[in-house]
Amino acid sequence: MHSELKLDEWKQAIDVTQKYGAESALFTGGEVMARNDSPELIGYALDRGLRTSILSNGLRLNSQSSDMLQKLERVQISLDSASPYSHDARRGDGSWKVARQAIDYMRGLGVPVEISATISANHLDELEGLVGIAYLTESSLLVRPMQYVGRVLGNAKQDLNRVIVEKKQRLEDKFGEIFVEDFARYVPVLGENHDERVLPEGFVTVLPDGKIRGTRQSIFDLEKAA
Repeated sequence: MHSELKLDEWKQAIDVTQKYGAESALFTGGEVMARNDSPELIGYALDRGLRTSILSNGLRLNSQSSDMLQKLERVQISLDSASPYSHDARRGDGSWKVARQAIDYMRGLGVPVEISATISANHLDELEGLVGIAYLTESSLLVRPMQYVGRVLGNAKQDLNRVIVEKKQRLEDKFGEIFVEDFARYVPVLGENHDERVLPEGFVTVLPDGKIRGTRQSIFDLEKAA
């Protein structure tokens, strides 16, 4: 996008967050590897001593430097189904294969993988198959309930969360502690008041144009205030 920060500006943004005590960084998008300079930016965060992770659909991961990838704290790979048909119907033809190859590649490098699954009410039966993939690849499974906005807010969201919790408990009774919580409190689709709730805890999402999500401030405004 024309308003997106350039590489040097992103490096400056990282410096600003560290002045305010940032200890970790999660790079995501859209798709983080869609930018050709993403490896340099991720490397900069690593060199600055941040515990660095990425959330990706698997795009181009197999072609990245193994030295850089092996320094990552974790890699989250988006995979919504054990079925290529079901996953590709949501994310595009061929995306399941890309994600699965990325999971195997990262695990082959010894990098911790969290399979990031976005689950909707009509896809609850996908959890069993995803647990199977996580178990076989020695990965963890991070479940993000589909975010409801607008007219569908209400009981549907609460019911989905409740059912997912119950399913997760039954699956963990069989497979062990395979599920993880989201360390970055990141919600790809903005949930109601999400950023206002997590900001006091130190969780900040910086948008592509440098704005802090949930506020009108740019990340660079903090530097001016300091």
